[in-house]
Amino acid sequence: MAKMRGFVIPKRRVILFFVVLALVIASGIWYSVDSFRRAEKRRREAFDNVTATALLRIAEFAVLEYVYTDVVELSRSFPIGGASSSLVRFSGVVTAGIADVERIVVTPNQEAGRVRVVLPRAEILENTVDVSTVKFWDLKKNIFVPISTELKIQEVTLFKDRVQQELMDSGFLADADARARDLVASLYAGFGMNVEVAWE
Repeated sequence: MAKMRGFVIPKRRVILFFVVLALVIASGIWYSVDSFRRAEKRRREAFDNVTATALLRIAEFAVLEYVYTDVVELSRSFPIGGASSSLVRFSGVVTAGIADVERIVVTPNQEAGRVRVVLPRAEILENTVDVSTVKFWDLKKNIFVPISTELKIQEVTLFKDRVQQELMDSGFLADADARARDLVASLYAGFGMNVEVAWE
């Protein structure tokens, strides 16, 4: 028996008190750990959900677009009868960006507060002429050297390919890469994470 100021407390009650106290402390610790785990799980799920949906948005918003309108003059000549010439006016669009979102690889390290994102390089996604904008004007006609519709379309196609090559030479794809990198960095910076962007 334990004595306390003249009172006698049975040992069983003392043991029971410490057992209950230990259970209360253990329950408090378990609740704190469980709350932390649940909060961490919610944070991880939110991170995964944002990653899954936002990468598609990034691929959409990272598309770089170049719209052009031009007029091309076509001329053909023949010794008999002179020359033929026509004007062709048209508008087109060239876009560049990430062609396949599934090639984006995200490797988070939440404990270290870092995320590594591997992006595919930008590619030309579209290079088209809006057929509704194509207009032909015949300036001079020579029956010996007609300028056929087929020849006009062929010239438009050559011009379209030339525009694409000039854009690529001027760094159009590099600009699309930079745009995708900046969007990825801003996305994960919202989570307070350091972002490392690498290329395939």
